[in-house]
Amino acid sequence: MIDITPKRSSEAHRGYAVRTQPWLEIAKRYRGVAEFTPMLRFVEAISASPVSAQLFGAPSMFDLLVSDCADFRVGDSTLHISYRPSHGTFTFRHHSFSGHDDEKTCAESEAWETFRLFVRLKYGLLFGRTAA
Repeated sequence: MIDITPKRSSEAHRGYAVRTQPWLEIAKRYRGVAEFTPMLRFVEAISASPVSAQLFGAPSMFDLLVSDCADFRVGDSTLHISYRPSHGTFTFRHHSFSGHDDEKTCAESEAWETFRLFVRLKYGLLFGRTAA
């Protein structure tokens, strides 16, 4: 029998390429949308943090995608951050190419510490106790 299915490269599993933006540009996306004020404060806190130059972000609908690489794809080591106004919660989902994915949903008051934990564990980045 002849296999007619095209061979998929590992590149196909990485997803689409993400166009990163400066943190202050991302913050503009949430400015003026009352329901997303917590996400605005969160993005502004990232922008003001000591690791902001080592992290790269991109908006995806109302979610935020974060990586430690300027050029990344959705399926790479990507942290997806969602804010759900109806629940007042943030959800952090880290997707890795290896399949070792992690997820945590937390209250707004815990979002900054959760972010710091993900950034430290997934990207090896440390920074001070600045709160969002």
